[in-house]
Amino acid sequence: MSGALPCSPNCPASPSPVLDSTLATAPLPSGNFTNLNLAAPTGVSVIAVLPTNLTPMVSQWNLQVQRQIGVNQSVSLAYVGTHGARITRNYDANQQLFTTGARRFPNLGSVTTQDNSGKSDYHSLQAQYDRRVLNGLQFLGAFTWSKTIDDGCGDLDTCAPQLYTNYAIERGLSNQDQNYRLSLSSLYELPFGRGKRFAGGVSRALDYVIGGWQLNGIYTLQAGLPFSVTVDGTPGNTRADLVGKPSVNPGNITTYINAAAFAVPAKTAGGIFMAPGTSGRDILRGPGSSNMDLALFKNFSFTEQVKAQFRVQAYNLTNTPHFANPDSDLNHGTFGQINSVQPNSWRQVELGLRVTF
Repeated sequence: MSGALPCSPNCPASPSPVLDSTLATAPLPSGNFTNLNLAAPTGVSVIAVLPTNLTPMVSQWNLQVQRQIGVNQSVSLAYVGTHGARITRNYDANQQLFTTGARRFPNLGSVTTQDNSGKSDYHSLQAQYDRRVLNGLQFLGAFTWSKTIDDGCGDLDTCAPQLYTNYAIERGLSNQDQNYRLSLSSLYELPFGRGKRFAGGVSRALDYVIGGWQLNGIYTLQAGLPFSVTVDGTPGNTRADLVGKPSVNPGNITTYINAAAFAVPAKTAGGIFMAPGTSGRDILRGPGSSNMDLALFKNFSFTEQVKAQFRVQAYNLTNTPHFANPDSDLNHGTFGQINSVQPNSWRQVELGLRVTF
């Protein structure tokens, strides 16, 4: 590893150069390092970047067939694939080891290492129906059926592997994989007011009341996000052993996970896990969500240059709960329980006025 940067707990962000010429390529952050012995550091955590890292790259390919229906409608069907290589992963190269609980460098804290060796793959079938505006109505429907797999979850400290020397057991569903998503959206200009189908000859004053109304709606139905079943202990980030068929109970927020399929891995007499857990990464999926957003617009035209629009927009109109993933730590008394909803997923209503001139 190269570019290791020691850092005290309270060091500021701005770095200052090291005077020792042997460390000229590793700038030392400013702070109080009076008692720091660079020859034999103790209790210091470092950040390292592998000298073999290459720039991440993504390859994408797709095949699409589109068909026009009449003069204002079309349907399409597409296959879209993506392969990511040299994806950034973070791990602690000084993690406690299985069986012994020892660290490779006992005098150091964590050695957070950035390693660009990850891989990812995405495959999807995408269908779409498009009805362009006709008689004030526009509609778009899209459905995606997909799968995303990788062997890490990016440059994040919160998703460390069980054993950084064996990333093969980390390959599984991506943390962001959603295997299906249906989206339906429409725009409808209500047929009332001057120049419209109904009351087309009303006065301008009355048109300010009944004309210029527009209704927009978006409905989304999508799958939940994957998660792993973990256990508390040493080393950290250890997953549970798989002893049965993993499954979930959709709609049950108290026992969402089938607990009988998992067990705490074997430990030594000292309480250290003897090997990584046998359950795979992200083998279960959290609850999906159903959501309706609705907006009502009122357009005003005072002159050719001066126009206004009043908006009422409701997100999650029905206030349907969008549940978060359950507690997936096998050691917790609340294991398998869903105790929260996704952030900002409750119903929200906005009022707006836009004037253009």
